[in-house]
Amino acid sequence: MKFPTIYKDDSVNLILLKKMTIAVIGYGNQARAHALNLMDSDIKVIVGLRNNSPSKQKVESDGCRVYSIEDAVISSDIIALLIPDQEMGDAYTSYIAPHLREGHYLLFAHGYNIHYGNINPPRNVNIILAAPSGAGTELRKKYKEGSGIPGVFAINQNPSGDSK
Repeated sequence: MKFPTIYKDDSVNLILLKKMTIAVIGYGNQARAHALNLMDSDIKVIVGLRNNSPSKQKVESDGCRVYSIEDAVISSDIIALLIPDQEMGDAYTSYIAPHLREGHYLLFAHGYNIHYGNINPPRNVNIILAAPSGAGTELRKKYKEGSGIPGVFAINQNPSGDSK
């Protein structure tokens, strides 16, 4: 039996990410933790929300910039789609798919919509899974303590060759 590779902080090079803009779509439990952890790691983060989202004030009070989902996709390199699975397909079709470009990275924290074909990105888009094994509040708490929680990382499509 082959065991999975375990990555730790010293396995990661943030230089590539520091050259990019990450659009976190949504601002619920997972999305907020991801956005704040990335910001605290000196990564450029923007948050994409639907018009009239009740989360706008919280995003702004946390020091993040708020964009429409469409503008967030257009302005970013990585799109972290962190809204509930049951809303993801419609949001992808309406707000994200029309603005995807070759070389974009789509990041998911759950593989449901890719696995079951609810979302079918073009072949020239990178698809990544970065799924923490815990609630966003725990992810944020552990980050602030200088540690972390286990998670799963996978690549579904890698046309850029640098998704890892």
